[in-house]
Amino acid sequence: KKTKIFFDDVFKLIEKKYIYKLKFDLIFCDPPFKFTNIKKLIELIFSSNLLNKDGIIILHRNKTTKEKFSEHFKVIEERMYGISKIIFGKFIS
Repeated sequence: KKTKIFFDDVFKLIEKKYIYKLKFDLIFCDPPFKFTNIKKLIELIFSSNLLNKDGIIILHRNKTTKEKFSEHFKVIEERMYGISKIIFGKFIS
């Protein structure tokens, strides 16, 4: 009853005004491997204030991709699985 799952393009989802009424403990982002602007994605989630104070963002990326993150984002852990890299992070207050 407390879980909400959204399957949508995050940029389109954030355009919908109702999303601003919600706060999340966990946001899992699975952008296409060719998506190169992860910094823009992180900045959008940060500026939209969608993550709870101690919330976690999980990013699914290609393990060879070098990411440039927002200054608001801190990587907590990275795990490799085959060609994938899973990045766990949170916002710095």
